Amino acid sequence: MGARVARTWRTWAWPADPTCRYRARMARIVLVHGAFHELGGPHALLARWLPPLRDGLWHHGVEIGERDVGVCFYGDLFRVDPASDDPVRLAAAREEVREALLAVAGEGTLQALGDVIARNTLERTIDMLAIIRQRPGLDAAVRSRFARVVGPETRVVIGHSLGSVVAYLALVRHPEWAVRSLITLGSPLPTESVFPTLGVTGPDGLGTWPEGLEHWVDIAAADDPVVAGARMSDRFGPRVQERIVDNGHRPHDPEPYLSAAATGAAVAAALAD
Repeated sequence: MGARVARTWRTWAWPADPTCRYRARMARIVLVHGAFHELGGPHALLARWLPPLRDGLWHHGVEIGERDVGVCFYGDLFRVDPASDDPVRLAAAREEVREALLAVAGEGTLQALGDVIARNTLERTIDMLAIIRQRPGLDAAVRSRFARVVGPETRVVIGHSLGSVVAYLALVRHPEWAVRSLITLGSPLPTESVFPTLGVTGPDGLGTWPEGLEHWVDIAAADDPVVAGARMSDRFGPRVQERIVDNGHRPHDPEPYLSAAATGAAVAAALAD
């Protein structure tokens, strides 16, 4: 991604979130959502994701209760306030992001991408990148949400799509957490558009391994357009265990990922540890 966008992940900094009233219980499993959840909330997301998570574990004879699962929800931080100057600032930032994307991909590639994933989805993706750019302090707010749901009982963090980036960066920054397993689903972390922007590369060229993390399982659908064939082990080393699944006509959706037997096996192993 262009030089201006390449600083995106490193420059997150939005004021802390003292007004957030959601206090999720400290759970053994923490779910981290991806993009396009601005209109939801942690309770709606848990109701939607808990059944497929249980279905994935069902393959291995493991049962979990609702109290075993927490949600790191940050989608509302991207919701635009029409009564503020958000729309004006967002419009300017969107043009910067679009120009950077065009510089890398070209008009034809960008148009083709829009045709594949639908124009409105592409527009919302650009919106989110623009919001990240124009609102300093986002990182602090997201980390505050994360800290509410991760505790001594937490054994595994599951991040889908953009949520895998949020989860990975949080684990790198918090080596004191007791989390021992990370599961990434449909992750853009190893892609050329995201990995160079993370600022976590070591002398060996590999991404930093979160201190204290014992297991990392990356699960990708063979035709997931977000993953685009990138391999997590190429970016973070051979310790990452990689699994390929078939999500049918929903290659990037979280529910098919969560209900997959491969995901259930990774969660079951994490809980057993």
